[in-house]
Amino acid sequence: MPNALPRPHRPPASLHPPGDAPRAVIARTALTMVPGAAPLDDAAVILAGRRVLDIGPRRLVLRGFCGPTTDLGAQAVLVPGLLNAHSHLELSHLGAHSPSGAGFCAWVAWLMGQNLHALSPAALNAAVAETAGCGVAAVIDIGSRAGPAVAAALGRAGLQGLVCHEFLGWRSLAATGVPPALDAAVGDGLAATVSGHALYSTSPDNLRQGQALCRARGTPFSLHLAEHPGEVELFASGTGEFAALLRGRLLPKGWRAPGRTPTAEALAQGLLGPDTLAVHAVHLSATDVALLANSGATVCLCPRSNARIGVGVADVAALVAAGVPLALGTDSLASNDDLDLWNEVRALLAVHPGLPGSVVLDALTTTPARLLGRAHDLGRLVPGAVGGVAVIPPDLAEALDLGSPGRG
Repeated sequence: MPNALPRPHRPPASLHPPGDAPRAVIARTALTMVPGAAPLDDAAVILAGRRVLDIGPRRLVLRGFCGPTTDLGAQAVLVPGLLNAHSHLELSHLGAHSPSGAGFCAWVAWLMGQNLHALSPAALNAAVAETAGCGVAAVIDIGSRAGPAVAAALGRAGLQGLVCHEFLGWRSLAATGVPPALDAAVGDGLAATVSGHALYSTSPDNLRQGQALCRARGTPFSLHLAEHPGEVELFASGTGEFAALLRGRLLPKGWRAPGRTPTAEALAQGLLGPDTLAVHAVHLSATDVALLANSGATVCLCPRSNARIGVGVADVAALVAAGVPLALGTDSLASNDDLDLWNEVRALLAVHPGLPGSVVLDALTTTPARLLGRAHDLGRLVPGAVGGVAVIPPDLAEALDLGSPGRG
């Protein structure tokens, strides 16, 4: 599957101009994402910044309104501002250099050889602007070096969400927690927390401490899980190319394979629950899918990153059939061509053409909003919501099941 995909149609920049002066946006249809609500035809939304002041049929909403109005045309379909559930914005400077098609181990070896501390403010700002430009309102970002800079860049762009300081390694991090500089950098609409990297790169104690800290802060706990075949082989037998790459680097001396799948190991460590965001989840057995479903964990799909570094395709149909909540993320420019979440949707539908549009829309809005504890003001178009609006690109509007019950 090719990684590079066409750019979507861009809505006018006036959808979210600076300032809080009320303005109206008109569209053919608005999907509020309120359960049970029907699509709104000939719809209008009044916004102040990204805050929704009113939404409904145009004839009612615009009665007496005298502010500026943007008419998006007879084909436009509005949805709530999107949520990108997995990104690594601090790696944005690596976009021009990342390899493609060499396999996961080669990609990891390349990444380990990069200067990951060389944050480029220009690259970071451009990545945040690209994220916002595709209709994203909030981000769950993961990093270990530049959290304060990422939080500041998101804040300047008016984006909300969660900035996670990633626990990596086997040295005790009990006293580390969230760096004070990151806590100080998050402003309105942003929160700070920690995350675990992966079962093979973060000690069980550090993962459990990270999860406990997330629960204390009321934030989700993010973890890369079952991303590639080498990870499965590592936990099953401790052998293989990936195991050889990690020994002497990330794995401590004397580490023993538990003899089970990464998902079963995550469950054994107590890491799966309704507040868990399992990122990638490409290599799952039927039992693994059931474990995720029973735990209530959410899976974040990153199809273009998976394709670029050659780890395979997640069994989305099995996850949907089991009732596993899904979110979508772009991952980083170190493993993707851009940070356009609509391109992620295109890639997802290219390999899962029968995927219900309602599942995709929930993955972009309501599911990550619920995970963030922000279902009241993100992922829905209702008065008081603060995520603004996004426009479904014309080439995707027909592919999504926009008229399904509950997708209003």
